[in-house]
Amino acid sequence: MGVVGGLLGAMFNCLNKRLAKYRMKNVHPKPKLIRVCESLLISLVTTVIVFVSSMVLGECRKLSPPTDWNNGTMSMQFSSSDEVNSSIRTFFCPNNTYNDMATLFFNPQESAILQLFHQEGTFSPITLSFFCSMYFLLSCWTYGISVPSGLFVPSLLCGAAFGRLVANLLKSYLGLTHIYSGTFALIGAAAFLGGVVRMTISLTVILIESTNEISYGLPIMITLMVAKWTGDLFNKGIYDVHIGLRGVPLLEWETEEEMDKLRASDIMEPNLTYVYPHTRIQSLVSILRTTAHHAFPVVTENRGNEKEFMKGNQLISNNIKFKKSSILTRAGEQRKRSQSMKSYPSSELRNMCDENLASEEASEKEDMLQQMLERRYTPYPNLYPDQSPSEEWTMEERFRPLTFHGLILRSQLVTLLVRGVCYSETQSSASQPRLTHAEMLEDYPRYPDIHDVNLTLLNPRMIVDVTPYMNPSPFTVSPNTHVSQVFNLFRTMGIRHLPVVNAVGEIVGIITRHNLTHEFLQARLRQHYMTS
Repeated sequence: MGVVGGLLGAMFNCLNKRLAKYRMKNVHPKPKLIRVCESLLISLVTTVIVFVSSMVLGECRKLSPPTDWNNGTMSMQFSSSDEVNSSIRTFFCPNNTYNDMATLFFNPQESAILQLFHQEGTFSPITLSFFCSMYFLLSCWTYGISVPSGLFVPSLLCGAAFGRLVANLLKSYLGLTHIYSGTFALIGAAAFLGGVVRMTISLTVILIESTNEISYGLPIMITLMVAKWTGDLFNKGIYDVHIGLRGVPLLEWETEEEMDKLRASDIMEPNLTYVYPHTRIQSLVSILRTTAHHAFPVVTENRGNEKEFMKGNQLISNNIKFKKSSILTRAGEQRKRSQSMKSYPSSELRNMCDENLASEEASEKEDMLQQMLERRYTPYPNLYPDQSPSEEWTMEERFRPLTFHGLILRSQLVTLLVRGVCYSETQSSASQPRLTHAEMLEDYPRYPDIHDVNLTLLNPRMIVDVTPYMNPSPFTVSPNTHVSQVFNLFRTMGIRHLPVVNAVGEIVGIITRHNLTHEFLQARLRQHYMTS
């Protein structure tokens, strides 16, 4: 039964995956009315099947009181027999009889499971076969539509019908009259549900608690393990299938040992989208509307401005100052930001200084290099031994620092814009209104979307000081950190964004859960082998 349950579960997951892909391609992109029509169609088909099958295929069977069963290996005392008898459905049958098909279809799922677990010899093989087949197909079709629909209880009900059918066949063809059908219904429910969701220990506990029989622990556990092993030969569990279809970056339990050949600098995203401590509303709206990131590093580009930044006396953001000193488009500025991530540490700078002293251009570049060296604290080993700066890079592109100060979330930036938290460039940042922690979380968990913000109420020339609201001390790692350490940090701390910061406080990249998925790590490992 465990093997058959695993095969049925694999078939269920395969069919549902194809249906989900079809919905994502042909139903979800269309207007919401299409989703409503799909739900109505499923309801109509289900209703027609239930009524027609109960009228045509249902058998009128004599009503007999349920009997308690005790054969030495099982003791399932069902004292509330009135509850079982009250859930039977006559459905056009004579007095003292009931319709077995209608009893399964026209009852809540919990009552139908109760009937399959506790009543003895009340359902024909034809009824159980048709009910199991139809419930299998209807559950597979229903799971994934745009309405709340369950999977756990329907799978239990379908598996219980399968187990009851096995018991009836054993009684009819092998003459095993001493077996209790409810036990097979329980094992069948465990087999099918284990084949669909691929759960083991937790599902065993749930089924033991539902039956209140600890003696079922071993057979249920064996059935679930066999069903899981059988289903895993063909595909993943239903939840893993939908997680993959949705693109959710769910992390595995641990990384493979060979992944430790990679470092944080190998898997990080170097092309950053970041904000400055004091940024115009126009820039913030542009960044929020052109990206889908949920967090942004807060950086400054010149260490000479750090003292003013920490005091809060800087009136104009570095972004504005940079644009005044150099005429650049936003694309050009982003290119410079991306290239500035490849800046070299101070030990390499000193080596380049010594080499350039003998060249004719050393006198022109010596002052700039000396200024860069003075901004760095201590020598740091070479992070990129196989890379060398391009000859086309200017000195500003090579050594332009991006000092990391903290992280600010998208929801926080949108909240600041909606509540008008900003100040004029002719005023000090101290004049900016302050929001309390409760006010920042007032819209949780449904924060407003940037596309719903009325831009006519915002002055694009106003400046937002994000320093009071950013996280000034998030978790960070160095570029040389092993991937396994990064992975464990994500798993244990539950973080979503991990900045990669070198020894002198410059941010060189950021890591998210997408960068730690198995497929992404495999691709980067292949790239590492090709370049090494």
